[in-house]
Amino acid sequence: MTLNYKRYAAVILALAGLLTMPLSAVAEQKENAGSPAHVAIVNGETISNQDYQAELVLYKQRLQAQGMQIPEDLQDQVRTEVLNQMIGRELIFQQTQKSGIEVDSVQVDSELTAIKERFGDPEAFQAALNKMNMTEGKLKAQIVERTAIRSFIEKEIVSKIQVSDEEANTFYKDNPNYFKRPEEVHAQHILIKSNKEDDEKKKEASRQELMKIKKRIDAGEDFGELAKAHSQCPSAQNGGDLGSFGRGKMVPAFEEVAFGLKADEVSDIVETQFGYHLIKVLEHRQASTVDLEEARPRIVANLRNQKIQSEVNTYVEKLRGEAKIETFLK
Repeated sequence: MTLNYKRYAAVILALAGLLTMPLSAVAEQKENAGSPAHVAIVNGETISNQDYQAELVLYKQRLQAQGMQIPEDLQDQVRTEVLNQMIGRELIFQQTQKSGIEVDSVQVDSELTAIKERFGDPEAFQAALNKMNMTEGKLKAQIVERTAIRSFIEKEIVSKIQVSDEEANTFYKDNPNYFKRPEEVHAQHILIKSNKEDDEKKKEASRQELMKIKKRIDAGEDFGELAKAHSQCPSAQNGGDLGSFGRGKMVPAFEEVAFGLKADEVSDIVETQFGYHLIKVLEHRQASTVDLEEARPRIVANLRNQKIQSEVNTYVEKLRGEAKIETFLK
């Protein structure tokens, strides 16, 4: 498995998203005994090992939240990547100070208040700070740093990024598969459960129960209300609504019937390994291609983000080339 860590670093740094860490995540950090007090010195400013360990925990959690497990042979690469992100952030923060970026104290206080409110009461908030060996002042300083970097990147990079119509048109032309819209149905169902261990008498009772419901639907009663009252699927609370889905998302017997129905049509009883179903299709959308004008806003946003990532990476590399940096990772 190959992970594009540089891409993740660029996205996160461009959005200044790693600068204030959720307290619950940081609280999981554990410094190794005998580890150095700091992991880097950037133009005379230190990056503490404590902050580094906290950031490493959060970075891994974010990848895992996206379903990515980090292979053992990439652990050192991850550690280096996290440190490089922190160095890049420190370099940009130093530039914010040189350029005279001012941070709105009201905004900082508002963000700090929002963090406190996540804990419900002041005692829980203070307990979390104590577990992290962090003070409220240090947390506030992190918010100030994040806000300053965000403002700096917006002013110096983001505000200057433009995507032309020609670039959008070319992307659309060169990437046709991105704009194919698969066939989908939006469906509701009513399920009466049954399984292969049930004897024929029990199965027949389930079928008869659903047949009675079908007759009520045919007589004009509302499918969704009957689903709420009788369906044995968790979707019952939403009137049996399964949302929209494409082919390959449902079990074959269910899917075959659902995709054969027209909008507002209700199926006969359908048997699957889960039991017996009635299916109502609310909308049946055929496969199509999104036209250029509909796709344009998404294309522009995507290309703009790519440019921002590239410009931030280039800017950080320029700063690194001009900086005095010492690292102490073991």
